[in-house]
This record gives sequence, C-alpha cells and structure tokens, in this order.
Amino acid sequence: WNPTTFYVGAGMGGIFKTTDGGVSFQAIFEHEAVASIGDIAIAPSDPKVVWVGTGEANDRNTSTWGNGVYRSTDAGHRWVHVGLADSRVIARIAIHPADPRTAYVAAVGDLWQPSAERGLYKTLDGGTTWHKVLGAAPPYDTRVGAGDVALDPSNPNIVYAVLYARQRHIWSFEAGEAATDGHDEGGIFKSEDGGATWHKLTNGLPNHTERIGLSVYPKNPSILYATVATSNTAGRGETGPAVSKSLTGGVFRSDDGGAHWRRMSDLVNRPDYAGQIRVDPTNDQRVY
Repeated sequence: WNPTTFYVGAGMGGIFKTTDGGVSFQAIFEHEAVASIGDIAIAPSDPKVVWVGTGEANDRNTSTWGNGVYRSTDAGHRWVHVGLADSRVIARIAIHPADPRTAYVAAVGDLWQPSAERGLYKTLDGGTTWHKVLGAAPPYDTRVGAGDVALDPSNPNIVYAVLYARQRHIWSFEAGEAATDGHDEGGIFKSEDGGATWHKLTNGLPNHTERIGLSVYPKNPSILYATVATSNTAGRGETGPAVSKSLTGGVFRSDDGGAHWRRMSDLVNRPDYAGQIRVDPTNDQRVY
C-alpha cells in the first residue's frame, strides 16, 4: 500500500487519482458512459484492482445516476464495465480481503421510481456473473435497496449490510417505512456464511430506520459503528452545523459483532447528504 496514492470520486464529475499525496490529480474516468460516482474500492490483496460503483448515493433532487459497476486491473488506466447496468445508484462496494475477484455491491436503486435491480449483490468472478444475496421480499423488492455493506477483514464470510428504502418525488421525499406502506423493511443485517443466510440485528437498535451507515474496526472486527437515521427527529439546526438531533437514532456502537448495540450519541449527520461513518483503523475511540 502506498498512502500517497488515492482516488476521489465526484457525484457528477468522474474519478481523479493522485500519486503524490494530493499535490496533483489526474482525471481517469473521462471516456466512460457516465460520470456519476457512488463508491470506489481498492482490492486489499492487489491495489491495482479498483472497483467503481456508479450513481451518486445521496438522496437530493440534484443527485445523478450511473449504469452499474466498473473494474480496473491496472490501477485505473483502463476500465471494463462488469454489470448491474440497471442499478442506477451504488452506495458501497466491499472486496474480499484475499480474492480481488470476489466483491459485494450495495445497490440502492433508482431514486425516483421503483426499480428491480436493488439489494446486495455478490460476484465470485470479477463481475462476470452476479447473484442477489439480500433484498426485501415482494412487493417491496423494487422499493428497498442496499445502502451499505462491510466485511469482517479477519473472516470475510462475516458480512454486514443495510437495507434502505427511499423514493424522491418532485414535491416530496419518502424514506424508510414511508416508502414501503408502513412496513419496516430496513435495518442492519448480518451473514456468517458469505451471504447465503442473513439475520436482522435489533438488540439496542431503533425501529423505523431510514438511511444507515456502517463501519467495522479493523484492529478488532467485533467492534462496529453505525450511524442510524430514523423517522423520529427533533429538527435540524439551520443556524449552526447542518445536522439533525434524532429522538431515537444517532451513532451506535457494538462490541460483540452486532449482537448488542448501545447508543453513543443522538447525532445524525444530515443523511440525505452524507449518512456515512468511519472509525480510525488504529483507534476505536476516534470516529468520523
């Protein structure tokens, strides 16, 4: 790994790469069919393998869409489209720590209307074939997408994923149960067999969830953080930081792989813009 090399994805402007710690950047995604970027992931076992999910994953009425997943095996010099062309928006890609051809893709789906290609997808062959491993049951499978995914780096068969429903109209925005006729289809789910089976994590977490962001502490993967938006908010601070104080959501932490959670804060960082959380890789007390 080279810490002076990193990639920046823009909501409407493609991908930029630096090899000198940000002194200079080069545009490397200028010849593809779309320019809206949802996520970039580098294979832990081979930094030349870079995966890109297109489609801005935020919920604003100015958010743009993509056409699926791209993959490069030469650090971004050439890109190959590898599927999920109808997903419209991809929020996160998680790559197997030892196999750069195995990846999970969290497809949120079309922001503006029901769409079929939503949920968590898995590939074992570099994107040649995809299998949907997590999603809502009909009739809500076209409304509920996957909003985030994270792997346990010490045991990649342990997968955490988020289901999240949202739909924007010209006149309004619906999220969570408001987008699924009052049914609670969202939340955090865990698999211990590489996505074959799943169970919902509930102990200490709120109901009525909307957008959720996940982070696994690499030094001790039993420690998880989540930022959880719910339909119960106390309003936004319009004169200060653009944040919400949630009555039931906020920042949550688990110390036992998601079996139990405790609420650390009522802060929800404007989920329609952000909705993400990161824990420092060497200090579980430092959270962004």
